Formats: sequence, C-alpha cells, structure tokens
Amino acid sequence: MLMKYTAVVIGATGLTGSRLVNLLFDNEQYERVITLSRKRTKLNHRKHESHIVDLFDPATYTDFLKADHLFICTGTTQAKTPDKEEYYRIEHDLPVQVAEVALHNGVQKVIAISALGANADSKFMYNRGKGEMERDIEKLGFKEAYFVQPALIGGEREEQRKFESAWKKIQKLIDPLLIGFLKKYRTIEPETIAQSMIYVAINGYEKSRIESDELNVIAGL
Repeated sequence: MLMKYTAVVIGATGLTGSRLVNLLFDNEQYERVITLSRKRTKLNHRKHESHIVDLFDPATYTDFLKADHLFICTGTTQAKTPDKEEYYRIEHDLPVQVAEVALHNGVQKVIAISALGANADSKFMYNRGKGEMERDIEKLGFKEAYFVQPALIGGEREEQRKFESAWKKIQKLIDPLLIGFLKKYRTIEPETIAQSMIYVAINGYEKSRIESDELNVIAGL
C-alpha cells in the first residue's frame, strides 16, 4: 500500500512552483496539496487547499502549515527587488522563517529551491544569500532537509525579466558546448526541477545539496 502525503508549497504562483503543484496533483501519493501565497492561484483541483497569507507574518499561516513535506519555491531577482535589505528578506529571511514554523508544527522534511553556486561565504550577494538560507534552514534540525541547486531555469515567466530572457537565448547556443563537469551549467527546465523535488521528498537522497546536472538524472533525463 502506497504511503499518502500532504504537501505544503510556498511560491506556488512562480515558474517552478506552479509546475510542482500540478505534478503533485497528478501524483497518487499526495492526497492534499496546500498552497500559501499572497495572491490567489489559478489552480483548481480536488486535492487543492489554497490560503491567501502574508508569508512575512507567521500569524497569517501558522494554522495552515501542517503537512508531511514542505516545498519552498520562493525567490526574486536583484532587478525586481533592487533594495538589498528587501532582497535579503525574500531570499533568506522568508524561507527560513516559514521553515521554522513548519518544524514547530511537526513537518519533518523540507525541500527548497536554492541555486547553483550557493555559498554562505561567497562574495556575490545572490550566491551568499542562497547559501545562508541553506545553512540556516539546515541548522533548524529537520529530520531531512534538501536543497536543489538549478542553473539557469528555462521556460517562460508571466512577469517580464528582460535580462533573463536575453541571457536564455545566449545560453541556448552555449548549452551544447557544456560537457563533462560543465554539464551542470546547462539550462534546466522547471518541470525537471519539480519532478526531482517530488522524487527526493518521497524517496530521500544521499546528499542534501543537489546540483543541476543531478536533477536531470533524478528526473530520468
């Protein structure tokens, strides 16, 4: 008999988060999928339980954050959030705070989207913020904590990110040249990341940090 799980997803309206939720709907091992977001999702499914919350205010979501698996798919860009303090709040403070509430509510497993090159000691703000997020969630003491580290994520976003769109066109030309140990820098599709996150949530993985090329292997690509 298959184990049945409840998932909580934050960042369900984003590029990867929306794919993740739809895959959770299709997966027979998940009987409930709870989304916590600041705006209403377009998702409609019998498994779905949606709550409009302020993710910076635990009082608005503590009662809903009860599940087997927590999936964290939040994030921003420096172009969209130029203020450094606000950027750090979104990239680091928000996921760590949500994870802390989840752990307090009995959630034992968290799977968060980080980034290739995440490093708490990095000189680069983006990599350092992601690395500190990984470090501080890990320190909370979950039974299992995993961080998927994708390279440039493919697919089309609802919001326009001009620099990212231009870079994706260049990256498509570069990808075939990235072989051997450089394969992890190839563009990765959001569906691949989402598939891998679900696999890791159900089956576990030998490492807590999973780089982009490994996500392709996990997803069977």
